[in-house]
Amino acid sequence: MTLYDFGNWLNIASFYMIGGTGAAISMKCGEFNLGGEGQIYAGGFTAAIFLAKLHGLVATAGAASLELSLAVPLAVILAVAGGMTISALLCFFSALLRKYRGASFLLTSFIVSSAVIPLINGLIAGPFRGNTGNLLATPFIDKAFRFKKILPPSSLNISFFIGILICVAGGFFLFKTRLGKKICIFGISREFALYSGFSEKSITFTSALTGGALHGLCGSFIVLGTYYTCHSGFYLGHGWTCLSAAMLAGSNPFLVIFSSLFLGAVTAFTNSFALHHNVGYDLSTIIQAVIMIAVSIPFYSLFKAKKRLRGQK
Repeated sequence: MTLYDFGNWLNIASFYMIGGTGAAISMKCGEFNLGGEGQIYAGGFTAAIFLAKLHGLVATAGAASLELSLAVPLAVILAVAGGMTISALLCFFSALLRKYRGASFLLTSFIVSSAVIPLINGLIAGPFRGNTGNLLATPFIDKAFRFKKILPPSSLNISFFIGILICVAGGFFLFKTRLGKKICIFGISREFALYSGFSEKSITFTSALTGGALHGLCGSFIVLGTYYTCHSGFYLGHGWTCLSAAMLAGSNPFLVIFSSLFLGAVTAFTNSFALHHNVGYDLSTIIQAVIMIAVSIPFYSLFKAKKRLRGQK
């Protein structure tokens, strides 16, 4: 393993940590957020457009280093916050339909995502397309706004450490706070939670907003630390793999760290193998699908159930 492969592995794992924590919180509430890809795309697009519009900020403030040092972090924070807000609202819309119209959160989150993706594709191909040759992408963000690489030439950056912190913070939120424990109880038994006087509105809306915001944060970090632009289709595979990371971890944010590292290794090294051996890049998707099928089959539970039945006989 080279440092390049090692750095890319950790960088990819950071995407799954952030988005996987958002998916885990939704799953703990008893809902499956299938709109992760659209939310990641929307978050990255919003951050890329915001920072691209501020390209002249660096040029005008270049002479004043103090002014530049204050303006750049503020611009990055606002761009990330904007991406998180847009993605959170997309997920919140599905929660509203679930609460007031009885619609399936699983289906509406997928439908909203499926509607947002072609909309963003049209915007990138039209008014927001940058001067990037044949690439369908927004303008590149200025170097001042980009996350610094830790192991160049790999894409590893500070988002890996932020991803670990988010997983830990998500775990403490779910298992150590009052609202988090209510979300867990609500996901186990909605009827018991309502009978106990829990507020369905606060629980479902909090989990939806948090899950959507973290997917938007994932998309923003991909743009800021890896691609430096929002190109058409950069989201592909990330949303579903984040959901896979949450499922592998049993919707436990603490364990999302390890499931993300595992899936990140699968993605990074299968892509590297495909590149050097002239194999299709769908190889990592196929391997992930096999892993998820194997994990979703409750072999151990079936074995215990059969053993219990034999004992009763």
